[in-house]
Amino acid sequence: MSSSISELFDLLTQKMSYLNQKQAVLAENVANVDTPGYKQIELKPFSFSDALKRASTGMIVTDPRHIVPASMAGTNAQTIKSKDTEVLPNGNTVDIEQQMMEVSKTSTDYQKAASMYHKWVGLFKIAIKGSST
Repeated sequence: MSSSISELFDLLTQKMSYLNQKQAVLAENVANVDTPGYKQIELKPFSFSDALKRASTGMIVTDPRHIVPASMAGTNAQTIKSKDTEVLPNGNTVDIEQQMMEVSKTSTDYQKAASMYHKWVGLFKIAIKGSST
């Protein structure tokens, strides 16, 4: 498999990992909607250019017995405090409507990335077998 094809799969995998992590953060925000003093958090946005830089430089695992550092195990995006939120009287900053819209958008983005990944795998299967049947 050529380097550019494997980089595409790596980018799609990183994007899907990022979206999984984003759903976990959104779930945490929604779970704490009634917690007094809870401050809404979010992830720094995913950047394909940053992911490509990480994928094309740095360490390469050349043997399955190598230990994979956490920085290479997936997209470990940084969480940050959300700044554009209204503070409720109990000190909570979670906007449930906005969080639910983000959950829906994140789910749709994940489905698109997974569909692209599935299509590429299907194309490789066709190329290897010689036909789609």
